[in-house]
Amino acid sequence: MADLIIPRQILDDIIAHAKELTPYECCGFLAGVGNTVTKVYRIKNVVSLEGAVESASFDEAKVSHLSHLSPEERAEIAFIMDSAEMFQAVKDMRKQDLKLQVVYHSHPKDPARPSPTDIKIANDWEESWSQLNLTLPIYLLISLMNASKPDVKAYWIKSGDYTLADVLIR
Repeated sequence: MADLIIPRQILDDIIAHAKELTPYECCGFLAGVGNTVTKVYRIKNVVSLEGAVESASFDEAKVSHLSHLSPEERAEIAFIMDSAEMFQAVKDMRKQDLKLQVVYHSHPKDPARPSPTDIKIANDWEESWSQLNLTLPIYLLISLMNASKPDVKAYWIKSGDYTLADVLIR
């Protein structure tokens, strides 16, 4: 049995989100009931905003690298979810009795696999999910290296390691 079922319409919506924001990274949440996704939460990528990089959980090398780039260049290779929109999404999930199932983001120029930064951020959030009374999400990546045929892959990221998640598209 699949870890998660994502309806085709929802997958198409997040691919459209990635394409709309390219060459910048998009990000968001998927939530649902049981093991089926029912709702998309598009969340603003604020990595280009002044001070966002310094307040993120990036390692020193990544902060140093990003601080030398223009805001636009930063948004092409990284994402930071807008915290107000994140918490509004979680509040809405609770109100609708939905479960956070997926954190998604795009890689406009890179493969659909977790980068070292993606893994570090997932590790940093690993404890936070349970503190927020949320389950550990699957991480879904949308690669637009070939924009006419986006590559979408899902992963479990835990304790610094990642493995492919079993996702069924219906």
